[in-house]
Amino acid sequence: MGFKLKDIADIRLGHPFRGSIKGDEDGDVHVVQVRDTNDSGEVNGSNLVRTFLAGRKKPDWLQKDDILFVAKGAKHYAAFVEEGALPGQSVCSPHFFLVRVKPKKHIIALPAFIAWQLNQIPAQRYFFNSAEGSLYVSIRKQVLEDTPLVLPNIERQRQLISMQLCALNEKKTLQRLIENRQQQINAIAKNELEPHSGTGRV
Repeated sequence: MGFKLKDIADIRLGHPFRGSIKGDEDGDVHVVQVRDTNDSGEVNGSNLVRTFLAGRKKPDWLQKDDILFVAKGAKHYAAFVEEGALPGQSVCSPHFFLVRVKPKKHIIALPAFIAWQLNQIPAQRYFFNSAEGSLYVSIRKQVLEDTPLVLPNIERQRQLISMQLCALNEKKTLQRLIENRQQQINAIAKNELEPHSGTGRV
């Protein structure tokens, strides 16, 4: 049976900042921006901007299992908020749509699986064909709400998420090996190619 994203999740725009986000080291709120996410579906909460929020409206504080969908820019992807990923009181910028699986729908849809599915080829093709704008491409809320989804049983969803995590860990391991090897090459190059005082080597 096919579903649309709006059937299983509530979708709202990120926090409505007026103008640019003004950082303040004494701020009591952390802000997730696009630069704090990646298209592998991760949120990096280690270098978030701190600020103060204006207005009396209670913010939509981010919580575990939330999905942050990048709606504006060259790439449109989903980042998943894992438990412990974010500090204290955090909100996301209006470049995101905040997608939160409805409590009663957790029995048929794991948030991590939904985030994963939004980053796969069928959904990405749908976003590519539905994006609007030329220089500044964006995905409208209705387009995101109507994203077609496939929901296998929960056990299969867990298996697919596990496969994704394994692939991501392998990618990180390989990247560290590449970086370490490049550092070795740089050190050798420095030793071999730079002039050595008193040796006459060039």
